[in-house]
Amino acid sequence: MRTVLTALLLATVSIMLTALPVTAAPATAPSAPLGVVVQSQNGHVGPDATYSGATIYDGDRLETTDNGNLRVRFGSSQMYLRSNTAASVHSLTNGFSAELGNGTLVVTSADGQIFQIIADGATIRSANSQPASVQITKISATELVVTGNRGTAQVSMGDEVKTVDAGNSYRLEVQPEDSGPGPQPQFPTPTARNRFLWILIPAVAVATGIVVWRALISPDHP
Repeated sequence: MRTVLTALLLATVSIMLTALPVTAAPATAPSAPLGVVVQSQNGHVGPDATYSGATIYDGDRLETTDNGNLRVRFGSSQMYLRSNTAASVHSLTNGFSAELGNGTLVVTSADGQIFQIIADGATIRSANSQPASVQITKISATELVVTGNRGTAQVSMGDEVKTVDAGNSYRLEVQPEDSGPGPQPQFPTPTARNRFLWILIPAVAVATGIVVWRALISPDHP
């Protein structure tokens, strides 16, 4: 009998010791806030409608519907989504990143901060830590329009890097590097070497982007 009781006691202690690490393990810490909604009209964070003052977290998908807009502040930098725009946001060490799914973004970086926008396999980022602003419109899976509003931005795809200065606007068509006669792929493929066809847009077309950028930095907007 004593042997049986001893065996049961040892088994109970063993089970308790095995369960202790699981019980004592801390719960997963919540993500740190990435930004805050400053203005929203028909704007959504994920599936839910959002509002001014709402918190934005790393990985959130921001979206606007018809006649909607959404303005978000990341530290001293900002991002503005026009109507029918969707983008997922992520944190950078000294700024923020967004992947543009569709529509138009206007992004501004403050002194010492940077932004990075990914669209159609291209990366658009502030060229340095100086204040910069750029508007990116995704026309299709192979076509972008990039407008410089302030400072200098860089557009890169693979080894190709171009700069966009304030006051300039370009239509970027993504093409396979070995493209020739015949039908071309409808979408850029990750395994292919792609390049940009840069088409300068007349300066008068840049005015819209400049107006939006000025609205973002206006003292009338908190």
